Amino acid sequence: MTTPNHTVQKRSRSVACILAGGLIASQLTVAVNAQVEEDEDVFTLSPFEVVAADDQGYRAQNTLAGSRLNTSLKDTGAAVSVLTKEFLDDLGATSMKDIMLYSNNSVPEYGDSAPNFNGNPMIGNEEWQLRIRGLPASYARNYFDWETSSDFYNVDRVDQSRGPNSILFGFGSAGGIVNTTTKKAILGETQDEFSLSIGSWDRLRGTVDLNRVLVEDKFALRLNAMKEDSESWREFESYDAERIHLAATYQVNEKNKIRAEFESGNVEDNVARPWLAIDQAWAWREAGRPTYDGAQWDWPVSDSIRQTWSEHLVYIENDGTLMNWQGMPFTYLNNQSWGHLEMTEENLQIVPIESNLGGPGAQRDTDYVTYTANFESQISDDLTLELSFNHQDSDFRGYDPNAGNMTRYGYLGDATNIWGDASNWLPTWEANPYAGQLYVENNWTRRTQITDIDNLRGTLAYNFETGEFATHRFALMAQRSWRDYHSQEDAEVFVGNPFDSAAEFDSNRVFRRYYFEEGVSSDIRASSWETGLVGVTDPVTGQTLTSGWAPNQEINNSDQEQDTLLAALQSHWLDRKLVTTIGLRRDELSYRSLESMRDSNGMWALDPNNVTTEDFAANTRSLGAVYHINEAVSLYANQSNSRQLPSVNQRIIGIGLPPMPEGSGTDVGVKFDLFEGKLYATLNYYETDYDNTSEWGNINADITSRNNRFLWEFFNDGLISAADRDARILDANAYLENRSSEGLELEMIANPTDNWRFVFNVSKTDVVKNGIMSEVAAWADEATAYWVDVAGADYNFGGGDWDTLGNHIGWMMDYVNQEVSFNGLSARGERGYGSSLYTNYTFTDGALKGMYLGGGARYQDENVIGTVNGETITGNSLFLMDFSAGYKFETEFFGKTTDVSMQLNVSNLLDEDEHQVYTVAWWDSTRPERIGLQEPRKVVFTTKFSF
Repeated sequence: MTTPNHTVQKRSRSVACILAGGLIASQLTVAVNAQVEEDEDVFTLSPFEVVAADDQGYRAQNTLAGSRLNTSLKDTGAAVSVLTKEFLDDLGATSMKDIMLYSNNSVPEYGDSAPNFNGNPMIGNEEWQLRIRGLPASYARNYFDWETSSDFYNVDRVDQSRGPNSILFGFGSAGGIVNTTTKKAILGETQDEFSLSIGSWDRLRGTVDLNRVLVEDKFALRLNAMKEDSESWREFESYDAERIHLAATYQVNEKNKIRAEFESGNVEDNVARPWLAIDQAWAWREAGRPTYDGAQWDWPVSDSIRQTWSEHLVYIENDGTLMNWQGMPFTYLNNQSWGHLEMTEENLQIVPIESNLGGPGAQRDTDYVTYTANFESQISDDLTLELSFNHQDSDFRGYDPNAGNMTRYGYLGDATNIWGDASNWLPTWEANPYAGQLYVENNWTRRTQITDIDNLRGTLAYNFETGEFATHRFALMAQRSWRDYHSQEDAEVFVGNPFDSAAEFDSNRVFRRYYFEEGVSSDIRASSWETGLVGVTDPVTGQTLTSGWAPNQEINNSDQEQDTLLAALQSHWLDRKLVTTIGLRRDELSYRSLESMRDSNGMWALDPNNVTTEDFAANTRSLGAVYHINEAVSLYANQSNSRQLPSVNQRIIGIGLPPMPEGSGTDVGVKFDLFEGKLYATLNYYETDYDNTSEWGNINADITSRNNRFLWEFFNDGLISAADRDARILDANAYLENRSSEGLELEMIANPTDNWRFVFNVSKTDVVKNGIMSEVAAWADEATAYWVDVAGADYNFGGGDWDTLGNHIGWMMDYVNQEVSFNGLSARGERGYGSSLYTNYTFTDGALKGMYLGGGARYQDENVIGTVNGETITGNSLFLMDFSAGYKFETEFFGKTTDVSMQLNVSNLLDEDEHQVYTVAWWDSTRPERIGLQEPRKVVFTTKFSF
């Protein structure tokens, strides 16, 4: 199993050294150049490899995404789109984030599709998450599952397969998969390439791509490397990355070839949640910022003021003090919480839009290593064997300021909240110098993820004929995969559990506060965890305290072994007019994990004597067909399914571990290949069902905690026996639901002339949720009747007149009914229509010869936020335009003819600033709760040398 110890290994690289070394290598190996004439009798086309150099402009010719064999897109009976290297270069794309809205029917996953929108998918993962067709999607690298950060410096093309596809994955997301193909060492003629980019917000990026044939027709090496240092339009956001990729190709003989590649990288970044600030002080400011002389029980109740109930030790960075602020008044909207800062001119004078309340401490660090080896053998004219091994090792650590000023007692808040200090006194009863001021307060979360993956794969491809009736290609794949995973989430706490036996309880947590200067974006931030607390004294109690880290939930430490067997048959019938693809797959997975326990110090820890084992198995299939009516028009259809591993950290009422989600999908459509291949288009209708998915929701707080509290109170009062109590205790923390997606997709890719190209996508999607909380609703009917029968609706738990069983049942059912009300309605986050267009034109003669112009537009329909009184609430649509321009010319460099290009890319050309509304306040559907700020116009200038 993965070790729980986290080791951060820095890999020091410099792009300056890489560039210099590359130039030296370039000159030393001029004599061993790669100008080799192609000999088709020597080099056999591989059935397992797509050559990106065969792509023409924005149009790709072939893909592996339909059958795992090199197949023409026209013959592929599945919804597959390809983003070619030329398209990526024209767009200036360097990451998945850059291409999402230019990919057909895909959007970023910020977490806005979940019932509890916290932004964690974009903060807690090394790679940008996405949805395709409104459903979760997965990533692959060279058709191996890919779980770490990626950059396009070493990518030749991107293939997007939409919908379930059991030929590509058995356990995988129903939305589809996005595969990146890395650059390979080439035995033929190539161009070396160096590039340097500068841009908005101090962007500086350099890349190198060197290919060397060291033994003619036999052995080649290719080096790709990059370094980028960039900031953002928001304070403290940054992206610093260093990556290196080395690929080798060895042609053993005519029939046998070995490929290998190695990549290592380090990424350090700071990613802000998309919204600006949750305003917990607006009512207090409107009231004139009143301050008070004592705790709330000493003065009339205020709708805008509250206090903490438990110990609440707060470190104030402004003066370095540590005090227990328990009972001291601060701003809080009792019944109107979680409203976003209204984006008025007056409010933006207080919190400018460039602010990033996470501050400089919200750092993330990713180190990864991956390597792959492939052996391919042409056993006979019709039989080919490929053996592959892939290893991935990723080490991620991120610091998240999003745990609030109280985490367990209902004071909903986090580091994106602004609060007001309403106390005239410090806890020492000295005058409070910060009375009436605004501040940010939070408890830090530290996330550690260590992933170690190995894949061993063998694939056979066999060509055969059945007389004159048909020709066939048969593929058989066997794969064994191993995955070790360690995931741990820690809270910053005071060492030694000074106030509670459970280390991570609020009373033991370190809360950090920073009073900021209003209107100064660089000063509006959370106090960083890096300001260590060693031997700090609480002036009230005299205790000397030191900060540290403790797990705030159960630890995930697991390993899994997966065996896969896949058989695929692609056949050409009726003189190649009909192409069919059949894929059958069997996946068996053994999952083993260490359970968590409380150690002698009251901390969550792994229990080496408590091992849980789960076995999963799935049979999946894929059926596809293409019928070529003529050379220009083809009909196609596909029916496929997939399974997905459940979240092993979740528990469902009455079930325990959630069942495996199942995706099933159908596509029917038409393909057009017009004007002698200059225009390629697909139009398709699809349906996808995604059943038995699970959501966290508020099950733990609203269902499990209430139920267990009730049972213990009933037992303590002698109303039920210990056996009755234990039989009804819950450990549920999630619920089940189903999703279905249907819609239309159109894609047009054209190279109308040798110097003009464009790609156009449009989609319509409708995602509906069903079966929401069906198991919770059934349980609630029986459980509430039991509670009332045992104790009566007027039973009081002792917290006040409000603390009755009847009230708690009402609040619990309000939550359940609210979620159940989404049955049959459009899913949160869904955008009905999406479209994108990108084009580029190069001038080949006249005064403008060598110049090229391009640009594009991205449109996303209004997003679904929720339903209020039967009416669907939506956010804002999104429309952005982009522009590119460049100039290419030849010159002499180091005695060699060199192609030079200078390219300008402008994203958000019109500088649109309308923000996206993701959620609205539960108490007022007209008030935004979470919004997405729009990145302003961004300019990047890239110079590229190719020789």
